[in-house]
Order: sequence, then structure tokens, then C-alpha cells
Amino acid sequence: MKQTFFFTAIFTLVFFLTECCDESAQDYIIIESIEVNVYNEDYVDDTDDTVPYEGFPELYAIVRINGFDYFTSEVSYSQALPVFIDFESLLFIGEEVNAQVEILIFDDDELTTEDFIGSTTFVPSDFLLQRNRRETLQGVFLELDLILKWECDS
Repeated sequence: MKQTFFFTAIFTLVFFLTECCDESAQDYIIIESIEVNVYNEDYVDDTDDTVPYEGFPELYAIVRINGFDYFTSEVSYSQALPVFIDFESLLFIGEEVNAQVEILIFDDDELTTEDFIGSTTFVPSDFLLQRNRRETLQGVFLELDLILKWECDS
């Protein structure tokens, strides 16, 4: 009796552990963060003689799906590349997985309007087959890495 219970418990535990990490069933994408690796440091800065220089760029990201704002990150105050920007485990699920996603990077200015740094686009479903932890994207004046999270990541 005890032996039957023991084997049943082991079988059940193994079944649930393998089922929890079946990455092939994952049909959504989670972006934990991005790292801005390269940007055009000669971007158009709207400071002039009347507005003081605001120092190093403080970057933040706006994510758009099919042209509509979907997420705005907090400002990153990192002064060295790569610049880490937290995406707070941003989830793309359902129709969003197959939609055109655009990431726009801006310099947060207090005294003037935000300066556009660059942008890139992707379709989240393109990453489902490889399941890489990091995906590099290149766009207009910009290169960044998406830091992805998969179901079985610890």
C-alpha cells in the first residue's frame, strides 16, 4: 500500500513539474526590460542659447501597438551604455502577439520638450520559436536588446 502511494506521488510530481515547464505551449511574450546599446549621440537636442544644457540624456521608452500607446517606462538615469530600461514584465498576449510593436526612445527633458532618440519595430510572435533570452533589434538611429522572460525561467 505504501509502495503504491509512493509511486503515485512520484508520478504525479514528475507529471506536474514537466507540464509546468512545457515552453512549447507558451503563446505569449514577456519583456522584462530593454538595454539600449547604441543610439545617435548627435540627435537633435532642442537646447539653445536661451535654454541651459541639461546634461546626459535620461532615456525612457514608449511602446506602441498598431500606432496606439501601450506602455510608457520610467526614466532611466544611467549615463553609460548599455542603458537599462525596466519594462516591468510587459506582457503581449492574444492578438498583441501578432501585432506590429514599435519602441520609441526619448530623452526626458525638464525644461524643453522630450527629444526623440530613435525607434525600432518588431512582431512578438517572431520570437516564439527560438525562445532566446535576449533579442537584438536595430532601427532608426538605435540598437537595443529585448530581455525576454519565458515560462520556465527561474
